[in-house]
Amino acid sequence: METDLTRRQTIAALALAPLARAAQGQARIRAFDHTGAPASMTALKALLTISADGRAFELLPQITGEGTATLELPSEKFELMMPLAVRGFGDLYLYADDGGALYRAARAGGRELLLNYEFARSRAAFVRRYVKAAQTEGCVFGAAVTERLERGEAALAKATAARDVSERAGLSNDSLAETMWAGEMAAVERARDRIRRNGPRPGFLFGCNAFQYHRSDEYARQYNQLLNFATLPFYRARTEPKQGQPDYSQVDAILAKLAGTQILTKGHPLVWFHRAGVPEFLKGKSWDELRASCRDFILRSVSRYRDRIHVWDVINEAHDWANDLNLSHEQLIELTRLAAQATREADPTAFRVVNSCCTWSEYVATRRTYSGPLGRRSNTVLDYVQACENANVQYEVIGLQVYYPRRDMLEIERQLERFFRFNKPIHITELGISSSSEPQKAGEEKVPSRAVWHGQQWTEQIQADWAEQFYTLCYSKPLIQAITWWDFSDPAFIPHGGLLTPERKPKEIYRRLQRLISGWRQ
Repeated sequence: METDLTRRQTIAALALAPLARAAQGQARIRAFDHTGAPASMTALKALLTISADGRAFELLPQITGEGTATLELPSEKFELMMPLAVRGFGDLYLYADDGGALYRAARAGGRELLLNYEFARSRAAFVRRYVKAAQTEGCVFGAAVTERLERGEAALAKATAARDVSERAGLSNDSLAETMWAGEMAAVERARDRIRRNGPRPGFLFGCNAFQYHRSDEYARQYNQLLNFATLPFYRARTEPKQGQPDYSQVDAILAKLAGTQILTKGHPLVWFHRAGVPEFLKGKSWDELRASCRDFILRSVSRYRDRIHVWDVINEAHDWANDLNLSHEQLIELTRLAAQATREADPTAFRVVNSCCTWSEYVATRRTYSGPLGRRSNTVLDYVQACENANVQYEVIGLQVYYPRRDMLEIERQLERFFRFNKPIHITELGISSSSEPQKAGEEKVPSRAVWHGQQWTEQIQADWAEQFYTLCYSKPLIQAITWWDFSDPAFIPHGGLLTPERKPKEIYRRLQRLISGWRQ
């Protein structure tokens, strides 16, 4: 695709380009699962080193045997992360940061790191720091947090004294079985305490995609009873499959059904370089033609609905994840600018969201997009937002998606707070986990639900527990101003991810959120 970079684009490109990170020695890795058996090859292959701001390095482990691997180490300070089941808790990513100091290649190189022990001592130290910080702001924790943390620290002390590797791993697992709960409980209790002290947030938006809203009176009734925010579909490959012949009938039908309600609407997405957002006619265009076509679609769509829709996801997943046109970093930033400017041109009152997925951005370690290899270095969501700021792209909200995060609430909080440095409002624009582990048919395949947060199987109870804790975490943070679940009813994008069953019966998550939101509003 042709390009004519301006000086401003070049500066933005340099801001985006990740620095080369040469390996600085190796560490030997050993890990055991929660039963004491060597960790699986699948878990070890997912082991990554990450920077202080959570960016994964392009340094992948080499499996050397059962539960063992070698790992090239980066030149800058780093953490370790790997998915591993914790007895009695769940299957999720664990983190090690050398007890809070961060690892250095000079110290870790040539050593054998027992990951169970590294995870355990880092988690215990993190939770202890977290509890102390929360107590200084006046938070009083229940006895369970303190008791679990102390039991975890006691098991860790025994692990430190143990000389046998398997014994140390087992005691480390005992420690994690306590400190994972302690940390998560502390995060949720702190959030509840902040909500009590800060009071109600009447402008907070609780939403869902409303793509089927117009098809059922019962669907609409239950939607209205719970939510005040609705996302409407503008996927270009479906809205305009033939150039110059857009079909807005679905959006028109939803808006007609919403008439008379107090529900705020949002259009999603105006630009998206995923197969759902790229009609065939867009694929062969030059750079200038692509820009003109994107601008035309934005102006047409926003102008048409400027009296009824004022919130827009102006661009979606432009941090290299959805990049079917193989655009460069600087082109993605320029199209982000174009989308934001054109939206405001069509509607001077428009509230513009720059939306991203894969919030933890593990994909950068392997240079992959949603559809395959990228062929060059890729950027994290954090990199992309920073590049937008460096290039002075004007927009109102950072949008973040959270699907199957495979982290506990304490790690989820840590990642979300990394985006607070931009001092912009944050919307959780898409969100979903399952209510069942039963594989769900998708096309010709059955798609299983992913790793379970708590327990062995996703259930309605576990889904509701997760949602209650996540919503509580977000509601306690003033910079987070909206949460949109995806989808309202099964069948859903995430297997069994809806708030309602296929028969439109409320699940436990619906009832739980109803009580939670009602309590906050009071």
